[in-house]
Parts: sequence; structure tokens; C-alpha cells
Amino acid sequence: MPLYEILCVAAHYPEIAPIRELLRTTSNMVVSNGGVVRNIDYWGTRTLPHRMKRHQQHHEVGDFVHLTLLTSPPVLSSIHELLRVDPRVVRWQTLKTGEKLDDVVKGLSKGVALQQGEERWRELRELGRGRF
Repeated sequence: MPLYEILCVAAHYPEIAPIRELLRTTSNMVVSNGGVVRNIDYWGTRTLPHRMKRHQQHHEVGDFVHLTLLTSPPVLSSIHELLRVDPRVVRWQTLKTGEKLDDVVKGLSKGVALQQGEERWRELRELGRGRF
């Protein structure tokens, strides 16, 4: 099963109950079809970069939620359909992180090596400034 990340911008409500219900519905859809919800991060309420219109309402503030899912493509299509018709959702974006969890781990180790290389380059550059 592929690993996906979904960033969802939900309409802001004074209470958290509608957001919780949206996440519960999405999670139940994944789990009932044999998938796994690996992580749910609530990033809080933020001002949107510009005024957005969705379901005949204008939104200037939104609640940001990040989900990490292991699920099949047909289930992801049904999640997209759910998010498209749900009036609590302003925007969402899906990113396919990898075909398997091993692909993601390999990508992370490459990212760590790249970061270490950049740090080493910075150190060498700082040392070189003293010589000139």
C-alpha cells in the first residue's frame, strides 16, 4: 500500500468538534478498508494567504491538519470525494510519499546525508573565510 500525506485546511469553527468529526470520518474510511492512519497532526488555526471561497462561503482563517496514511488508491479516491463535498473543508493537497514504507525510509536517509553534507560545506566555508 502506498504512503500518502494529506494537508487539509478546514473551515474555522469556535469549537474543535467539527474538525474532530471530519478526522474521525476520514480515519474510519481508511481503517475500514484495510489501511493505516500513521499520524494526525493538528497545526492549529492560521490566517489563510488570501481569501478563499468554498461551498459559497468566504474563508480568511482555517484550521490546518496533516494526515499520514497507508492506503490503497481506490480508498484515496473516495477520501478525495469526501473532502470535495464536505462543507467543513476549504482546501486539501495530497502527496504520495512512496510505494512502500521502505521507500520513505530510504528517502529520509538520503535527506539526512544531504543535510550532513550541507553542514560540512558550511563549516569548510567558515574556515576558509579566516584565510583570506
